[in-house]
Amino acid sequence: MKHADAIAELSRQLAHPLRVTLLGYVAEHGPCAFSELVEAAGAAQAQVGNHLSLLRKAGLLVTERQGRQSLYRLPNAHLAEALANLAAAAGVPTEAEAAVARTEVARACYDHIGGKLGVAVLAALRRQEILVGETDLVEGPAAELLAGFAAPVEESRRRFAYGCPDWTEHAPHLGGALGAAIADNFTRRQWIRRRAGSRVLDVTGKGRTALRELGVEI
Repeated sequence: MKHADAIAELSRQLAHPLRVTLLGYVAEHGPCAFSELVEAAGAAQAQVGNHLSLLRKAGLLVTERQGRQSLYRLPNAHLAEALANLAAAAGVPTEAEAAVARTEVARACYDHIGGKLGVAVLAALRRQEILVGETDLVEGPAAELLAGFAAPVEESRRRFAYGCPDWTEHAPHLGGALGAAIADNFTRRQWIRRRAGSRVLDVTGKGRTALRELGVEI
């Protein structure tokens, strides 16, 4: 298998529960201060500091300055998506997440949309043949239809689109660069709003109308 050594090294870094806790917290909450991570981890400062240092050396966390503070953040979206997929594969969402997800239409899955809405968006893109399978964007008239969902997606090393496993819907929602662009577009147009202190995404009345016009059934 190509890149087996790199994958094995990533697996080794994720083999410690505290490191997974720290990465998962940063993935969900964005850039975090050291004190916040200590509190979230429920471990001694020295222990958290050691593991943060290891994660930085491995390139799984980076720091940025905000005033006098150094904040920890993930280096890219690939890692957040990998963590979400591993959690789904392990079948271990928290009880709080599961309880919320059962009653809500949508939630943030890193920078794209999970839950019923995310699944419905992917289904609509396939039904309208804007996407073929999970990854191929159709050119021509279909590209014009895509404009209703998102602005053109800039080229990057990130996967363009794929089915991200959804542990509440038991069907994939849209992940990748296209999923992130759609989530950003829906937010800017005020079709969805993230609930304060939560991953829950509320669909606005304006959003429900617009989504019906796009053929998104929720």
